Amino acid sequence: SSHSAQAVSSQLVPLRKTSGNIRLAAPSEQLARAMARSVWCLLPLIVNVPVLVTLFARTSSAGLPGVLRYLRGPASPANPERSGVYQSWMRQGMRVFVFDAASLRPVARELFGEKSWWNTYEAWASAPATFPNQTADDPESPGAFFHSALRPALEAHAPRIQFVGSPEDADLVFWNIWDVALCVASGHRPQAWELQKGRLTTSCEAHFEMLTWLQSTPRWHRNHGRDHVLFADNPYSWESYRHFKKWRTPLPPTMPRVRDVMRITRNATLIGIEDRRTRGHRGGSSFVAVPYFANATKYRAPARQERGRLVGLAASSELHAHPTCEVCAELPHGPSELRARIFDDLSAGCAQGECEVYDLSKVISPAQRDNMSFYASVGVNLDEVVHHAIFCPIPRGDSGCTKRFFGAILAGCIPVVLSDVLVLPFASVVDYRGAMLRIPEAQLMSPDFSLIAFLRSQTPQQIATMQGNLEHIAQSITYRARRGVSSSPTPDAMDVLIASLVHLAHHPGASLGVTAAELYRGEIAVEATPVF
Repeated sequence: SSHSAQAVSSQLVPLRKTSGNIRLAAPSEQLARAMARSVWCLLPLIVNVPVLVTLFARTSSAGLPGVLRYLRGPASPANPERSGVYQSWMRQGMRVFVFDAASLRPVARELFGEKSWWNTYEAWASAPATFPNQTADDPESPGAFFHSALRPALEAHAPRIQFVGSPEDADLVFWNIWDVALCVASGHRPQAWELQKGRLTTSCEAHFEMLTWLQSTPRWHRNHGRDHVLFADNPYSWESYRHFKKWRTPLPPTMPRVRDVMRITRNATLIGIEDRRTRGHRGGSSFVAVPYFANATKYRAPARQERGRLVGLAASSELHAHPTCEVCAELPHGPSELRARIFDDLSAGCAQGECEVYDLSKVISPAQRDNMSFYASVGVNLDEVVHHAIFCPIPRGDSGCTKRFFGAILAGCIPVVLSDVLVLPFASVVDYRGAMLRIPEAQLMSPDFSLIAFLRSQTPQQIATMQGNLEHIAQSITYRARRGVSSSPTPDAMDVLIASLVHLAHHPGASLGVTAAELYRGEIAVEATPVF
């Protein structure tokens, strides 16, 4: 606007002066000067009205907030106040008691007699690397890591975190059982994909029997289990397992009844990667969302390294037909419909060499979908896709959340969230807004919206700001092996989890599983194409 103002002012007729004296201008000159002054006064309107009209046209559904976001320019740096939230939560402190393999040995003897499998579980629990069914070092679930890292993470925050000798004296009681290892030791045979992902669809008879014992304890009855913490990747999977399995394979007679499962999942404090239940089906339970496990050694790359692609995506357009996400079923568009729209947009809009996009449904069979080692054999290097791209679309899949979101953050690829129900772990502490883009599903499905045009509209300054913020938040979603007290000024995923549980101990019912739609409160994506 300043350049436009200078251009207009250079055309105005100046008041003519003679040596020290002002000569009165003729009436025609007075009129010219009056008109010039009028133009000068109207200059702000002349210059800015077209700008505002253009902005409102581009952001009509976003209203004034959309215009203000447009004018504000690039995303702001990561919010320093969020680290203050972490510190304030941790300062509250708490007392904890941890049930683990060693402390539960008498209970196991009472329930299972002298069966040797408990000794096998204890050995695996004390040395997780000896578990024979370990998959690659990059499972989907952080369950195994959580089990081994919980006690060291709690000890690292002494004296604010105090261990007590009895559950009766604790603010929170932790049930630190490694579900997969316990079930395998007891004779349960997981499917190959469950071992690949590091989690079970539902737990096994032995674990449910131990959880039944836990529910019989006076400490559980004191608050109906609400101050008992256990890891359950996906509570909806536990609750819906009987309904899902009954029409596929016969149910084992030892499978617990749904209401017995719900006594746990609708009362306890649950830690997991996603709560797929609707709000009305969560009972009095609390849920603390944590990041998917993504091996930092494998994914980590500088966000500002040279990147030869604007967009990188490797995903399947055809997904499982069975429902695995209750809250997703309430949304107007199915995951396959959303992904088809994305693939069509990129296929039609990407210039040659601009995007690296693979529809995995066309290159691998459904049976190989969960076999990560198979992808390279068909020419798809998943790591390179995220390392070479500036933007990584994050669509909804079989559920609302996906590991690709966390892999993209670690790889320095700006996530473009296209799922309304993607859960953002630790959103009170981690400043996701400054490090990602979010497009509502309804806007994505609009025929007037172009994903590739929207991504091209991001300015170099906006991209650089988001990349800088990615590097800032990566530590907070990374699972890092604990060796004593952390010397890093930035908390890692276990640090933030412990702080979240401290906060929950003092504020029961606090929401710790915010979705993308809830964080952005209905905002739409606005193209940042310069007006002039």
